[in-house]
Amino acid sequence: MESTRPTTIHTEEDLSPRAPWTFLSAALPGGFTRWGWGLIAGWLLTLLGPALGWAGHLRRAAGWSALPSHWGEQISARDIWELMENGGLKYRLTNSPTVHLMGLGLVIVLWCGWRMQAEHVGVKARLGPWLLGALDTLLIGLLPLGLVVFITSWVLGRIGGIGIDGLGWAAFIGRPLFWMALIAALNLQWWFCRLGRAAGLKRGYRTHLKDSFLRLWSHPVQWTLLNLGGAALRALLPSLVLLLAWRMGGSTSFRVWLFLLLLLLVTAINAWLMGWLLRAVTHFWIQDVLVRDARAALEVPPSEFEAL
Repeated sequence: MESTRPTTIHTEEDLSPRAPWTFLSAALPGGFTRWGWGLIAGWLLTLLGPALGWAGHLRRAAGWSALPSHWGEQISARDIWELMENGGLKYRLTNSPTVHLMGLGLVIVLWCGWRMQAEHVGVKARLGPWLLGALDTLLIGLLPLGLVVFITSWVLGRIGGIGIDGLGWAAFIGRPLFWMALIAALNLQWWFCRLGRAAGLKRGYRTHLKDSFLRLWSHPVQWTLLNLGGAALRALLPSLVLLLAWRMGGSTSFRVWLFLLLLLLVTAINAWLMGWLLRAVTHFWIQDVLVRDARAALEVPPSEFEAL
């Protein structure tokens, strides 16, 4: 039977290249699977564990805690030094639950996110691709992404120094937001690299790096908006809770527990948002692999294609 070599992939709907935004709706389900719940639990430990651990650390070591009476008050570096030296804290912070809870939470977040991705793609979530993908990210992602964010932050700083209030506020909010988006973009690059590693380097290591790089940089506008929007939303929700706590004060235990429950809620929402982006990236990666494999088939010489 004679094989017919394909000439285009754009007539096939499943093989037509698609942008990242088109996968957001498909990525909505799946946030409350076992790995999704693990992601949420990990974020709760990472973000709220240190706060609760530090409060318990103060109570056990110093014998008291004035949190309900002095919620929202500023504390200077001198106050922190006096607290550590003369406040009855006889053992180091590294021995408190704060570091342990944060470390445990980060491990749970990173591993559950990897298991969620690998399970969706149908590959084994091995430690090798997870670690080697991080090295690939440092190789192809750190310099270009860091350079873009550094230049953007420098421009915003120059604009903010003009003296116009609106531009000053834009620089004040925009500069940390772009650095937060840098972390999100490096995460995206890592997710692409580790999936490529787990699927096997079918066309060589250089092609793997090139494809992983282009998956991010072929759609700079959409990925940038997703990273900035996600970073802004994840920063806004806990900031609103802290603003409410600042306005209301914490003079009663009921208010402190209310603020804690609100922080638990927004942290869980932020974890779900991270899982949503992770699933969208996975959907995009699967489609992109199909497209690139089809393009590679088109580039095969006719004689070699007929021999397949």
